[in-house]
Amino acid sequence: MELKNTAEPETFSEASLEFLKLAGKQKKAEWLDTRDAEYQRLIRLPLLALADAMRYELTAEARGYHFPLRGIGRIKKPSNKVEQGGAHFKDWVSYIVTRPSTNRFDKHPLLFFGLLPNDPQWNGVVVAGGLYIASSVQTRRVRQAIADDSEPFKALFADKAYRRCFKNGFEALEKAERCPRGFDANHPDIDWIKLRTFFVSKTLTMKEFTSPKLAEKLALDFRQLLRLNALLQKALDGDW
Repeated sequence: MELKNTAEPETFSEASLEFLKLAGKQKKAEWLDTRDAEYQRLIRLPLLALADAMRYELTAEARGYHFPLRGIGRIKKPSNKVEQGGAHFKDWVSYIVTRPSTNRFDKHPLLFFGLLPNDPQWNGVVVAGGLYIASSVQTRRVRQAIADDSEPFKALFADKAYRRCFKNGFEALEKAERCPRGFDANHPDIDWIKLRTFFVSKTLTMKEFTSPKLAEKLALDFRQLLRLNALLQKALDGDW
């Protein structure tokens, strides 16, 4: 199956997602050997160009964040990650910008761009940010900040500039069934307090994804996510 792409170099196309879907079905490790030019054109080069643009646009504003360029767009799984009889390639790629972790338990708020054509939740091209993987200590700190004063988060989520990029606040990706110990079950923001992740996201349209102005739009989205991440970092650092 030959995937056709009429997009300009370093621009994603609908074929980029189709290539990932196809890659995720391949059970021969050498499959990519004869498709490297396709892979470079549809996946790696557009993603590398996007990553380079984000580093150029946001480094001064995102102090302490690491903007990776090495290893961008790898889809071949390490041999020890391939299940017997399973696929040798991922059916997704992502680009993540965050501050380096100081230990293996605590992660920092992040900026995320992902091509996830088979993901059951997002099923497409996703822009997201916030605290996706939190330790129990981090979760407790953010919950306490919300319990003490949730207005900074509410003000951000109601801000016009933010809402032009993201329509909603925190998503209930992971949520406790009961009120966490030490918190008031009748707190007006109990739904936020029950969260285990403090994350926002949106799925891009195909027009947005394939646009030559994707990098420009993603930079705008990331700037709003940096505002969210700054609030979360204050909560994590005890500066609330």
